[in-house]
Amino acid sequence: METVTLLVLLFILLTFTGLLVFSIRAGRKTRQVQAQIAQTLGVTPLEPDETLLAQIATVYPTAKAADKPRYSLHNVSRRALPDGELFLFDLVDRDTESDSWLERQAVAIRSNRLRLPPFQMFPKVDAAKYGLGGLANVIVEWGVSKVGTPVQFPEFPAFQARYAVTSSDPEAARRFFDEDKARYFSKTEYYNVHAGGNLFTFAETLPGFKPGDPAQMTQRINRALEMYRLFQA
Repeated sequence: METVTLLVLLFILLTFTGLLVFSIRAGRKTRQVQAQIAQTLGVTPLEPDETLLAQIATVYPTAKAADKPRYSLHNVSRRALPDGELFLFDLVDRDTESDSWLERQAVAIRSNRLRLPPFQMFPKVDAAKYGLGGLANVIVEWGVSKVGTPVQFPEFPAFQARYAVTSSDPEAARRFFDEDKARYFSKTEYYNVHAGGNLFTFAETLPGFKPGDPAQMTQRINRALEMYRLFQA
């Protein structure tokens, strides 16, 4: 009986050791891949400070103003710009019972050349392509209205057909989206933009997007830099 017990304990110990070794190797491989991608993209991993977290949390408002989001940043890296900073980051919402990943390798650009009103921009469905696109867009507009006041742009119908915009300062957001910006975004798809003050974030709700693909991440960074030039004060 003692021999059987000893064998069982030995088996459990070997299994635990094997899982631990596997986990360490997998984690090491993941870090190596992330380091290779970072080198390709010209960014340097860093530990985010409370200022960056607070700024990003501010442009991701909760559904209720009284809520205090418990966000955390992960897998953050940085690239210096001539007049600012570019960050890649994952954003996790820890308010729910299980962590919710709001962003995976989104881009944030922070610069004193930015004077942005608070706004969030969400993509709509192309109603001409999908039979239920109109209904889907009604749902999108209802959902995003929970995090800000909807901003309408009847003078830019192509832009309004592409995106739903909300803001805690609707008039400032309306003034910000002039003809040039409306024309630019009306030619894009799937963009998610959160902005305020000297910082904005950008990602795409793009089917099949892989944050671990350097080519796709390079394209995401280039699009963010393009918007940065458009947004500069």
